[in-house]
Amino acid sequence: MIRILFFFLAFSAQIYALDYQDYEKFNGDRRYKRSEIVAHSHRIWVSVLPSSNIEPSDSRWIWSPVALTGIKEWQPGQLYLLGDSVAIERKFYFVKRLGFSKPGSHFSKYQWEEFTHPAIGYELPILYQDDTSKTIDGVDSNFDGVRDDYEVFVVMKHTDPVLRMLGFKAGKIYQKLLNLASMDISEVSIDDAALLADYLVAMQVCVRQKIRSQESFFGYQYKYLNTTERFEAYYSAQNMLYELLGDEYEPKVSDMPCQQVTSVEGELG
Repeated sequence: MIRILFFFLAFSAQIYALDYQDYEKFNGDRRYKRSEIVAHSHRIWVSVLPSSNIEPSDSRWIWSPVALTGIKEWQPGQLYLLGDSVAIERKFYFVKRLGFSKPGSHFSKYQWEEFTHPAIGYELPILYQDDTSKTIDGVDSNFDGVRDDYEVFVVMKHTDPVLRMLGFKAGKIYQKLLNLASMDISEVSIDDAALLADYLVAMQVCVRQKIRSQESFFGYQYKYLNTTERFEAYYSAQNMLYELLGDEYEPKVSDMPCQQVTSVEGELG
């Protein structure tokens, strides 16, 4: 009876999809065999060839990243390579060993791994640790107006599309403010300063509302201002706004501050 119960529990534990955070992190001191799976640089990777001390993001010949975008429905008879992903019955699977089985079937566990990931459907930039904090602006490798390390944080932390969208909008506001710190005050118009101040306060009010209504939500600013230089630039720019607008300026914040923030891209650029 005990053996039957153990088998049932072991079998049940295998039917649940693993998330990114559930996988073992890459360890440079380990030797990996073909088809082993690791988490690294916010992605899931499958070992293509045996290796040791080779980071997955450094070699696509030795490690194959699990596809998070362009995922299509599984097609019978098609050869899928290691790391390829498919969808079937609203579930996602990736190839860990070659074969022709159907994902989710009794014989598919050898070939397919059911998984979830916060960034499914989103093309994450690859982070190179040495580049993330060298300058105040950081790196924006995909030129979408959002710093790479902050973009990854927003996508990985917030699967709620509203919180994710607000996170990107917040990043644009914070970056606009950091850009202000490197400008001469004579280069900034009163109208631009007022608009930026309005959005900054609206973002703060919006975040406070979300903190009260969302569990495990702590806002975005602490991740954007993640170095001493960025923090100092942020307050330097705020002082410039006060100098331009004066202490008596009252920011224009609507009754729906989160909706006000959604128009950031069109007006702030």
